[in-house]
Amino acid sequence: MSRGSRVAVQGVLLGTVLALGGGMAQAATPAAAAPVPAASAPEIAALKAKLAAQQELLELQLRQLREQQAQIDELERRIGSTASAPVAAAEPAALPPPVVAARYDGVGVVIGGSLRTTVNTTGARMLPDAAPFLVLPSVPGVREGTTKIDARLSTLLIAIRGRELGGFQLGGVIQAQLFDGDLLSGKYGVYPGIAYVEAVNEHWRFAAGLQPDVFSPKIPRMVDSMSGMAGSGNPGNSLKPELRVERFVLTDGGKLTLQAALADAQPSNIQPPSLASTENTGKPNYEARIAFARGAADKTVSWAPYPEWEVGISGATGSFRTFSIAGAFPAYDTDLSGVAIEGAARFGQRFAVQGELYRGRALAPYLASIFQTVTADRTPVRSEGGWGEFAWWWSPTAHSHFGYGRDRAWSSSGAQPGVRSNETAFANLFWDPSPMTTLGLEATWRRTEYEGEIDNEGLALMLSSELRF
Repeated sequence: MSRGSRVAVQGVLLGTVLALGGGMAQAATPAAAAPVPAASAPEIAALKAKLAAQQELLELQLRQLREQQAQIDELERRIGSTASAPVAAAEPAALPPPVVAARYDGVGVVIGGSLRTTVNTTGARMLPDAAPFLVLPSVPGVREGTTKIDARLSTLLIAIRGRELGGFQLGGVIQAQLFDGDLLSGKYGVYPGIAYVEAVNEHWRFAAGLQPDVFSPKIPRMVDSMSGMAGSGNPGNSLKPELRVERFVLTDGGKLTLQAALADAQPSNIQPPSLASTENTGKPNYEARIAFARGAADKTVSWAPYPEWEVGISGATGSFRTFSIAGAFPAYDTDLSGVAIEGAARFGQRFAVQGELYRGRALAPYLASIFQTVTADRTPVRSEGGWGEFAWWWSPTAHSHFGYGRDRAWSSSGAQPGVRSNETAFANLFWDPSPMTTLGLEATWRRTEYEGEIDNEGLALMLSSELRF
């Protein structure tokens, strides 16, 4: 959870305590003209019992909010926040914000987010210019290179915690950024990245709504957190409406996670220009994942927020229908499928690694296959790729990440896909001068190869400042 979210949580608790204390103070303050009645022993005992019950309720809510903080920290990492939660940073004194009033009793609402500005300077034309995925072919006689000042990576986050029901904690999360609905458009708007409800306990989680994929869920730690090497060896991390169930098994050796989901077949966040349109075939996509992690992230042992080690395998399968808006060809169905393996580990206090490998077909809905599904003769685009990252913590508040990823696409017969290869390499530095502020600097190299032996490459430099609330 961001610094602002933690302050909001503290404000909710403090406001509750003040409200209770104010009510008790009013009850204990006699009227100016009325005598103070003597309280009987049963009344005093009843008041003490009521106070003890209220104290127990507050302690329970505090434990629940701490658990929610851990969940939001993980969610922010998945959706691209650059917050790194310094280990030893001192928390400055601050006045609590106003308590957020909930519509129903027993519902807590925490509002947070970040204000983030990026400056991205490139040596070649890239798509889009603010958070590039691809390098565009060079145009003879046109000077390449752009500079883009952008605030679309800013986020708004609402975390809702409801009551317990049948041993499950009810809640939900809404998260949005300032991108348009289509990330490749390069326009401002409101981009609903996350919007789901959940019921969770120690062993199970049931969720419904807009969520990151179960398939291939890891993402490299980049200043350019929106592209996240999608189309450069990193599938998954698209956002789809899902019905999801998760099972957690705790053992002496670590934690086993089993996940399964029914997902909408076609995401709307990536729409490459095309005369063809796609729609679902009446069946959802099926996703599944199994992962095992040994040793949870422990800041007293390592500054890197990774388990001691983790391995996992995931898969996805589904289908979609393609048709021509102009009626140039009859509609046809395409089957998609993919499998991915993942891993992560930390070594000592400062060093960590993570990465993924995948292989599949027609995986554009999962931000793989360089956003391609079929070729001109309707053959599914096959692809394979992966990415790896090395991370080094210079101090609890400063860390660097170095990574490389590549997607390679081809067709088994007939016409070949328009984009054959896309690769990205990056190196960055994050610094947290305060618990609520992060500065980032990242250098990237991208190279894109097109059909017909056309290719282009370019360097980019991104500077980011983030203020969390």
